This record gives sequence, C-alpha cells and structure tokens, in this order.
Amino acid sequence: MKRTSIVCGVVFLLCLLALPSIGYIGGRVCMPLWVPPFLPAQVVPLGIGFVAGVFLLGAVVRSLIARRDRRWTLGVLAVVIAATGAFRLAAPHSPGYLHGLRDRFVSKVGYARMRQFAEEVSRHHPLVDSEGILIRPDRLKAGSPEQIEQWNDLVSRYPFLNWNFATGTVIAREGLVELTWGSPLVGHWGFQVATTGEVTDLDPDRAWFLRVAEDIQFVNYFD
Repeated sequence: MKRTSIVCGVVFLLCLLALPSIGYIGGRVCMPLWVPPFLPAQVVPLGIGFVAGVFLLGAVVRSLIARRDRRWTLGVLAVVIAATGAFRLAAPHSPGYLHGLRDRFVSKVGYARMRQFAEEVSRHHPLVDSEGILIRPDRLKAGSPEQIEQWNDLVSRYPFLNWNFATGTVIAREGLVELTWGSPLVGHWGFQVATTGEVTDLDPDRAWFLRVAEDIQFVNYFD
C-alpha cells in the first residue's frame, strides 16, 4: 500500500504538470495537439491522472482498514489534494497555449512586424475586400496574376500567413486587424492588433486572451 500510494501520487503529479506543457507546446507549433480519434491531447494525462487517483484512494481505504501505512497513504493523498488546489489557482497564470503562441511569434516574427502587417492591410490594401477580409487569390476561380503577385509579396514579408497550410483568416475592421486559424469544431486562435487605440478585453465565456501590449493580444476562441 505504501509503494502503491507513492507511485500513484507521483504519476498524478506528473499528469498535472503535463497539462500546461501540452498547451504550451501546441502554442509553439501554432496548432493544438490532438490524439486519435481527434481528441485534445490533454485527455491522455487527464485519463491517466484519474486512474492514478482512483488507485490512490483505494490504497488509502485499504490502509485504513488494515491499519497499515496510514501515514504514507494519507500523506500522499494530502500532497495530491494540495497540489491539485495549487494547480487550479495557478492555472490562469501558468504557461499555456497562448503563452506558447506568443513565444512563437516573438521568436519568429516580432511585435514590430505584426504592427507593420496590421497597418498595411488596414490601409485599403488591394486584397482586402469591402467586408474587410483579406482574400486569397489562389482560392478564387478568377484570381488575376496581379492579385497572386500581391499575395506572394505579402507572404514573402509576413511568412506567418503561410502557417498551418495558409488556412488563416485575416479581418481588418474598425481599426482592428485579426488573424485566426482553426474551425468551429476545434476553436480559433491567433492574434489581434489595434491600429488605432487599444485592443479590448474579450468575453471570458467566449475566448481566452493574452494581452502583451496595449495594441496587441493573442486570442483563443472556443468556437
């Protein structure tokens, strides 16, 4: 029972540490991590941690009934409960998906280039339509060679447009430029840059956001 409780406690703590790590790694690659059949990778440590917790509780019950190793089993249980509480309190501030996404942009792009991109597409760029959406000429049946050249020029200067197989959507409206990837099934993630003023906080019931400057924030929509 002593050995079982220690092993289960260690496994449980490792699973707790794995949760923010998985999110951060996903942000660094600019795509949430998944496992078959199309489930968030976090289900793996959550499942293993749940099983470890059940076995730990079983070891505690057996030790209480047998009156053996009670200090060890109850001590490990107390550590697990305390660690879980600390994790829940620290979760909003711990490195996660948006922190990984931020670090990817900092290392590969930089805030100055993000601002430059936002300024360019918000000033009546020829590829921005009347609704403020940056169009992809290669997705249009009637895309002209001039439009394709304009797109290639943008990509050469802002290579993040080609990340995730160039599936991002750019919208420039009312002084705010937003680039997001994703779908309604897995959610959307990306960044916002305010070309005039500051970015505004998002509804916490709709999205997470990480503000890194008055005019820049990274976003992760739930839908």
